[in-house]
Amino acid sequence: MAQFLILGTSAGWASAQRASSSYLLDLGEQGVLFDIGDGATRNFLAAQHAPEWVTDIFISHTDSDHTCGLGYFVQQRHLSETTDPLAIHCPADAIPVFRAMLDLGHLFAERIKFPIRFSPIKSGHRYAVGRARISAHPTSHCARIREFAADHGYSNAGECFGFRIEVGGRTLVYTADLGSTDDLDIFPRPIDTLIVDAAHVALDRLWPWAAEQNLSRIVLTHYKDDFDISRLHESKKYTAAEVTLATDGMRLPLT
Repeated sequence: MAQFLILGTSAGWASAQRASSSYLLDLGEQGVLFDIGDGATRNFLAAQHAPEWVTDIFISHTDSDHTCGLGYFVQQRHLSETTDPLAIHCPADAIPVFRAMLDLGHLFAERIKFPIRFSPIKSGHRYAVGRARISAHPTSHCARIREFAADHGYSNAGECFGFRIEVGGRTLVYTADLGSTDDLDIFPRPIDTLIVDAAHVALDRLWPWAAEQNLSRIVLTHYKDDFDISRLHESKKYTAAEVTLATDGMRLPLT
């Protein structure tokens, strides 16, 4: 049975109780990570998974709350002495930076026993990972950062992607960070389960949108510790979807 395991739910504001953004697609025979923020490796191990079991990592964008655990996870894989390859799919700008980060942590390609293959994420491309089909869709989350970078002479395309995951006839969307609620329209339908960024979405617009799409389940994640949980009750006025607040360690069955 495939599952989607939520490893970290906090946002750019650190939480003393929760890890930052990270999600695990558990296909049984292999695992796929989506983002890997602070504390994600701890929660991954607490779920009794082995780092070498993960074959692919998808990084939605390069904000630190989505990437700062990458080096530590690769280190755990190195210490396991696995020779199984690891694919890291990420924005193109991130590839030389991530390579340099691993070198800085002494995780040189010649030192570790498994090959790491970096590949730039391609918008709309459909990745075949085991039984899953995963497509990447650009959001506008980093648009202002892209403008800032250009104005100040930085080379940064400001790419950010959400992911649509198909397993066993069921579809889950992990939005990653959104620029606005309008970004939800980029994801192809149908969508059975929506894992949505609560820090950047307007809930009063999300609920009617969910009703229009006939969603069956919405999970709000990427939220601050002072998130007003009473806002979840508003959804009942608009949509029949089951709406829950994500917690670290939450498991969502997909098949």
